[in-house]
Amino acid sequence: MSMDKKELTYLLNDELSRYGFRKKSTTWYRDLQESLQVVDLQKSNFSNLFYANICCVPGGMSVDGLPTPKENKCPIRIRLDSAFPKNKIEIQKALDLDSKEITDDDRATMISIFLRELILPFLENLKDLKNIKHSIESGLLDNGMVYVSAKKFLGISI
Repeated sequence: MSMDKKELTYLLNDELSRYGFRKKSTTWYRDLQESLQVVDLQKSNFSNLFYANICCVPGGMSVDGLPTPKENKCPIRIRLDSAFPKNKIEIQKALDLDSKEITDDDRATMISIFLRELILPFLENLKDLKNIKHSIESGLLDNGMVYVSAKKFLGISI
């Protein structure tokens, strides 16, 4: 039997909780002094493919749903495969629970590696206001979405 959503969620929770994230449904939150970091698991409407969304709310910025806003309310967000286009095929393969190309053990290993080597280091760029601003200005988030309100809040000219 192949991995299901419940097992995928358990795997993510096991990894993310070690780094101070708290789970609510299929979303994990880590509240740092200057940044609310969010990792969200989103299921495709058309298949058993999941997307990992990396988001943040700059500290002091008000958004709907605080302290646990939904992913689509976060003013800064990017999909994992958009943040790392060179890894897109491997990311999608690991997060497509219907894929028979890899075993569930390999899938679990790949997801753990993506968390430790891609998601968590990427979130380091979103740990405080200075780094968030630099990430936007340097183009790190160009493949994602950054609301104008977040740019204004951070003092970035539009």
